[in-house]
Amino acid sequence: MSVSKSDIVDRVSEETGISKAIVSNIVNKAFDQVSAALASSVDVKVHNFGTFAVKPTKAREARNPSTGAVIEVPAGHKVSFKPSSELKKAVQ
Repeated sequence: MSVSKSDIVDRVSEETGISKAIVSNIVNKAFDQVSAALASSVDVKVHNFGTFAVKPTKAREARNPSTGAVIEVPAGHKVSFKPSSELKKAVQ
């Protein structure tokens, strides 16, 4: 089972009494800000939750599993997440 963005909006709306339209706008703007920061290679630290960071990846060779052909995968970037100790405790 997973939780979607609309599930988050529904739950926050129910708990706060704020309309779903307003909560949806706030959630979307929050995710937009996180995306913009990561696109600028700025870490995003959320207190008691964790840290999102952009990390470089090295160029490497890979194999096409169906043909066995060697493919060059270029260097790039990936998003990583390091959970806070509070989140780790909550999950255990």
